[in-house]
Amino acid sequence: MWLAVLLGCYSPAATSCDVMIRTSGLIATEKLCQEEVANAAKALAQQGLYIRTKCFKLKVGSTV
Repeated sequence: MWLAVLLGCYSPAATSCDVMIRTSGLIATEKLCQEEVANAAKALAQQGLYIRTKCFKLKVGSTV
């Protein structure tokens, strides 16, 4: 399972940024996760944000 995460900054100096995490559940495959963050990044970039994306692989049911 994969977790989609985006970092959106209001300037390239990264002095004001927001971390955005997909809250509607984990994503089944890395490819689907990458597609989802790419679509979200495109929409946010059109609003003037500088975006970095990352998909994190999670081991569901394991404890740390």
